[in-house]
Amino acid sequence: MPKIQLQPASMRVPPAPYVPGTKRGPFVFTAGQVSVDKDNKVVGEGDIRAQTRQVLKNIEAVLKEGGATFADVMKTTVYLTDIKNFAAMNEVYAEVFGKDKPGRTTVEAQLASPKFLVEIEAIAVTKD
Repeated sequence: MPKIQLQPASMRVPPAPYVPGTKRGPFVFTAGQVSVDKDNKVVGEGDIRAQTRQVLKNIEAVLKEGGATFADVMKTTVYLTDIKNFAAMNEVYAEVFGKDKPGRTTVEAQLASPKFLVEIEAIAVTKD
């Protein structure tokens, strides 16, 4: 079973040597997604809720490219530059996942750019 690289048309091609996601068999793995749009512009600079929405929009695009949805997500890892943003991030996160909650780890970490407040990665399992 080959590894499939996932590069949604709605997302920028990363300048670094990675792809937004991969799939092998029923497993879909997203790279850590940050709050950038197709034009590589930061969405919601300084606004954790807006950034979380964009991050989850990017994750949704990768999942869809791999034949998955948020309901298929088994595990996420959330990186916050300031743990004080947890509650606001969690509000948006809960809106998206609803009752189909995955396992999750949340940590405070320095991200690739000081403009990024949140980064999230996900692992999903499809019915393939």
